[in-house]
Order: sequence, then structure tokens, then C-alpha cells
Amino acid sequence: MVKAVVNGQDALSIDISDRGLLYGDGFFSTLRVREGKVEHWRLHVDRIRFSAAKLGFPEIDVTQIERDIEKLIAVQHEEQGAIRLTVTRGVGNRGYKAPDEPKVTHIVRWSSFPLSLASASKQGVELGLCQTNDSINTAIAGIKHLNRLPQVLAQNEIPENCFDGIMLAGKQIIGGSKTNIYFWLNDAWYTPSVTNAGVNGTVRRWLLSQQEHVKESQFGLEVLQQADYCMVTNALYGMIPVTKILQHRYDVSPDIKGLQEQYHEQAFVK
Repeated sequence: MVKAVVNGQDALSIDISDRGLLYGDGFFSTLRVREGKVEHWRLHVDRIRFSAAKLGFPEIDVTQIERDIEKLIAVQHEEQGAIRLTVTRGVGNRGYKAPDEPKVTHIVRWSSFPLSLASASKQGVELGLCQTNDSINTAIAGIKHLNRLPQVLAQNEIPENCFDGIMLAGKQIIGGSKTNIYFWLNDAWYTPSVTNAGVNGTVRRWLLSQQEHVKESQFGLEVLQQADYCMVTNALYGMIPVTKILQHRYDVSPDIKGLQEQYHEQAFVK
């Protein structure tokens, strides 16, 4: 069974001179597939174009990527799963300097949907606190770029009973190693700014554009004590309530169920 498509061709490997492999010169997005269709594809397209523009890539052929995704989904035995879309600047000569006219590589890879945490959207999860900080760099902040070493190191610090771990940039909370994070206080959800570090995830984009009571802010660990509720988001699970961070415990916010339903209902809106 085909598990990956590279530039329109069935493949399980890439050129060893690809700049994504050599320098992390690229970005990626994780897509949830349900009923044989990608959820919130428009949000992913917006992020693809944003990331490409910020990194100085040529215009991305989104139509070709969509065809590759449809091709990959069509040969699977499952109607739901996860696809990682990776876009690199392609093959180049030795050295950091990018080619003047790069030929972009795009890779779509299928994985089975991890059902083990499906109940988390109702019951809630626990978070740890990572000692490894995220990198501060305004040039690449907001992008899910391929340079993920802080997250790799942070994952090794997260206790087994925790879904994710909070990462800081300096003294500011940035998010989880694989999630965006939100705290409820003063009648609103507040999520960390990603101006200096972090990833502007697709669920985060949806919340900020669709929900007036979701706002950006900057805060440190003091918010753990101040907040009434907490949740995290990512493209695979949507909104996930958080019930414990270190010694701090939270009830499941009554607001989350409504957000989950709206997000689910709009999953295939063009």
C-alpha cells in the first residue's frame, strides 16, 4: 500500500541533497483526515502560503499538493488518518546559500489516526513543564519549520502520564511541544503571542478568526495559578481540555464543547 507521495510520485525516499534534509530548509503541516477528506484544508492552504512567503520560497503549487493528497487517501483502507505534508526548498548545491530558482519538494505521508487519546477531548489531559526552551527568532516565528530540535529534546522531558509539556521562550509561555495553549481568565481565552517564537497552528488560526473571546497575549508561569480553565489544540484532536499542570488543577470548561462542535461542523467548509 502506498504510504507516501513525493512530487506526484509514489515514493519512500528523497534525494540526499534535499535542503530539507541537510538544513531543515522547509516547513510542514499535519492534516486530519475524516470520512476520506482533509479537515479544514483552507486553513492549511493559508498556512502553506504564509510559510512559503516568509521563507522566500517560490509560489507553491497547492493544486498539485491537493491532487497528491487525494491520490494518497484514495488508496488507503481507512477513512480516517493523519497526513504529514512537508515542503522543502528542494535539491541544491553544497552550502547554506539557497538556489536562485529552487525546485520545491513536497511530500505527503499517510499515518493511521492515533485513537488512543480520542477520549481526551471530553475527559481532559495533564501537562508537564519542559526544561528545554523554545528558540526566539522573529524571522521564523509562527512557522512550523523543519528545525524542531527544541521540541525533540522537550519530548524526552515529558512524563508518560502527560499528553504534552509547556515550553517557554525566556520567561514567557509559548505553548506545548506539539500544541498551542489557552488559559481562561477575565471572561476570555488567552493564547501566547507567536511573534517571537512558537507555531501559529491551524486550530489557533480558526479560534482567533472565528471567536471574539479568544485573544493573544503574553504571560509567564504565573498564569497557571490565575487561570480558571485551560485547553490545548492541535490539528489532529482539535480542542483538548487540560485538567492538571504540575500541582494546578482545572475543571473542564463548559465553553469547550461548543467550540469543539463548531470546529467539527466547519471542517469541510470551502
